[in-house]
Amino acid sequence: MIRKYIIPAISIVVIITLFVMYRDQHKLYQKTLQANYSLVTQLNELRQKDQQIQQGMQQMQEAQQIAPQLKGTFIDQKKYFRQNWQNYIHVSLNDYKTSLLGGVRDVKVIVNNDTEFALDNVTALVQYYRANGKLFKTEHISINNIPAKSSKNMAAPDSRRGMSIKLQLQRITSQDMNFCWAADKKISPGTDDPYQCVPAGQQVSGSR
Repeated sequence: MIRKYIIPAISIVVIITLFVMYRDQHKLYQKTLQANYSLVTQLNELRQKDQQIQQGMQQMQEAQQIAPQLKGTFIDQKKYFRQNWQNYIHVSLNDYKTSLLGGVRDVKVIVNNDTEFALDNVTALVQYYRANGKLFKTEHISINNIPAKSSKNMAAPDSRRGMSIKLQLQRITSQDMNFCWAADKKISPGTDDPYQCVPAGQQVSGSR
C-alpha cells in the first residue's frame, strides 16, 4: 500500500525538479544569448570605428603625397582646400559607452580641421539605432568656431535605448576659406570650384 503512493510521489518530485532545472537553464541560456548578442554588436562597432580611423589615416597620407607646394597666392590656398576638403576636415565619434541592456552615454562628436583656415560651423546628424537595426532617434549637433590646425568636440545627448550610433555630416561653412559645403547641395557638371560661397568675380574687395 505504501509503495503504491511512494512511486507517484517520487515521480512528482522528479518532474518538479526537472522543471525547475529546465527553467533555470532556460533563463541562463536567455541571459547568455543576450550577452553574446551585445558583445557581437560592440565588436562590430569597434570594427567600424577601426575602419574609419584607418580610412582617415589613409586619406591624410594620400593628401600629404598629392598636396602641392602651396607657394601661390592666398586665394590659391583657399581654392585648394575647398577642392580637397575631405582630406583635411574629418568628423568622427568618440569611443562612447553602451550597456548590455541597451542605451548609450558619453557620446561626443569630434571635428578635426587640418586646413589653414578657421571653420565657422560644422553640422552633423547623430543617429541612434536599436539592437534590431531600426533607427530610434536622430539628434542635430552643431559645432562652431573650429580654429585652423585644431580640433573641437561637442557632447551628444545620452539615450536609454539604442545599441549603436551612426554619424552623418550635413554642412560645413568657413568665411575665411569662402567655403560652403552641404550634403544636399546640387553641383553642376564641370564646375571647377563648386563649394565657393561667393564666386571669385562676385567677391567684394576691401580696397579701392
